[in-house]
Amino acid sequence: MNHFTHTAALGTHTLSYALRGPPRHPGSPLAIVFTGITSSALEWSAVCRHLATDIPILLYERSGYGRSEPSPNTPDSLTIIHELCQLLTVAALPPPYLVIGHSWGGILAREFLAARPDDICGMILVDAVQERMMFETWPDPSIGAVTAGLDYMEVVGLKREYALSEEEWGELMAEENREGHQRQAGRELPFLQVSRGVLASKEQLVPGRDLLRGRPLSVLRGNSKRDHQLLYEAGVARGGGTEEQRTRFREYLAMWDTCEEEFQRELLNLSTVARYSVTSRSGHNIQITEPGLVADEVRWVLERLRAVNDSFS
Repeated sequence: MNHFTHTAALGTHTLSYALRGPPRHPGSPLAIVFTGITSSALEWSAVCRHLATDIPILLYERSGYGRSEPSPNTPDSLTIIHELCQLLTVAALPPPYLVIGHSWGGILAREFLAARPDDICGMILVDAVQERMMFETWPDPSIGAVTAGLDYMEVVGLKREYALSEEEWGELMAEENREGHQRQAGRELPFLQVSRGVLASKEQLVPGRDLLRGRPLSVLRGNSKRDHQLLYEAGVARGGGTEEQRTRFREYLAMWDTCEEEFQRELLNLSTVARYSVTSRSGHNIQITEPGLVADEVRWVLERLRAVNDSFS
């Protein structure tokens, strides 16, 4: 936790943050990482190492995580974006911003785009959640019943396949097991569903809308079906769920790839300058198991930016 040495006082509470990568030059982009729901920014330590000479990075912990104090406000997506904007002002971190969103962080990145449309120079979405999902609610009750009591990180292989250093992994595990982190995660989790509806009303994914106005976009999809296949098998092996709940889980698995491909490709409507990539080796948490892939997508965006503006070099 020694990485988060900076503090931004928002008036109601403070947020902790780190500035990684090279020193920033005036007018050059600052990368902002939006982590998934209930997740610590420490998941991104290896990605930051891969980009150590490429781009300055703002890595911050949302309210209640790490050294950031709990917020008196509801942890919905709009509040989170408002608090981030306050942090950027207090810390004197002006645009342009290159935003990176993983999972629910993809929704947050797009809410940030809605709030600051002229300030974003590019976007990377890493196995991002969007408005549409296979499930009416998340966590889905059938999946939850079958997988109850499982160690998610163990079952899907994160504890064996992580590409963080031993020190970085130890720091991440210490944070995610911390009582305050788990308490904040419990507060935050219900807002996955709420935030989907809020974002859907903005109709950002209409074909041809090009909300990024030709600024570069990378969409990187992971193999989240593999994660859930492993969870299903482990859950059934220990007797989890009713037969009806297992059947429902299998129905989800049968349509998983088709739906995820459709949902991820729909994100390409955000820009006319976009590329789509898939990894079958990693599950949902590509930033932990293949951080170099994420770094490559950041570099691709930077290359597109340099092509139109040498000042980004």
